[in-house]
Amino acid sequence: MAKFGGKDYNSIRGIRSDCMRKRLRWLSGLLLAAVLFVWAFSYGLGIWTIDWDEPAPFMEGDVKSISYVDGKLVANLDQYRIDYVPIDQMPDHLVKAFVAVEDHRFYKHGGIDLLGLGRAVLINLRTRDIAQGGSSITQQLARNLFLNLDQNMGRKLAEMSIALQLERKYDKNEILEMYINQVNYGAGNWGVARAAAAYFDKDVADLTIGEAALLAGLVQSPNYYAPVKDWELAITRQRYVLGRMAEYGYITPEQAAAEVYQGEN
Repeated sequence: MAKFGGKDYNSIRGIRSDCMRKRLRWLSGLLLAAVLFVWAFSYGLGIWTIDWDEPAPFMEGDVKSISYVDGKLVANLDQYRIDYVPIDQMPDHLVKAFVAVEDHRFYKHGGIDLLGLGRAVLINLRTRDIAQGGSSITQQLARNLFLNLDQNMGRKLAEMSIALQLERKYDKNEILEMYINQVNYGAGNWGVARAAAAYFDKDVADLTIGEAALLAGLVQSPNYYAPVKDWELAITRQRYVLGRMAEYGYITPEQAAAEVYQGEN
């Protein structure tokens, strides 16, 4: 058994893991208090609140246009010509691919994943860099609809406040539907319908598990992972998404291995 300084190496690892869990719980509690404060402060003063009866840009000059399609809020409809696909016309494995890779606790939180956010903060403090964002799917939707991509505390607080409002206004499926329909999939393809047509010459309903995983993997960095730019990077990312889907029980490990693309598109 490996020893280090006269101590069992596995024991040291266990102590470190316990310390990390304690720090994560403490930080999550602190973040919860901060989120509640932000919500109470912003809602009470009318800051970072949305007029749902007459949607308007959150910060004039910094946000994208907002439109409604069949009663659903959609960003940039005219600018990016999004073909809106209702969630009941999406294959189930497409939705699960997004949840697995972007926010696996999506159905368990109310718009802000405190555990994920706390872990991201710890990693960023340790690396002294913004290595992880920790934003839930709802937070990403809030940012994409109403905010810009600035990396600062003001934007992050606004994102959290708007995410809580989105969760009060819409159910989980509606949030996922809006999110999948309006994100950027690279190479000028906004919305899942355009991405499915551009990359696979298919309707969204006909996407395979592997194709769904590839699309879900693009949104983290669409211009970096776009298959038309670098096929190998896109497939590496696809493998990661398939692995996450298997990890959370959405598909089997055998399916994950079988769905990896072979060769270049």
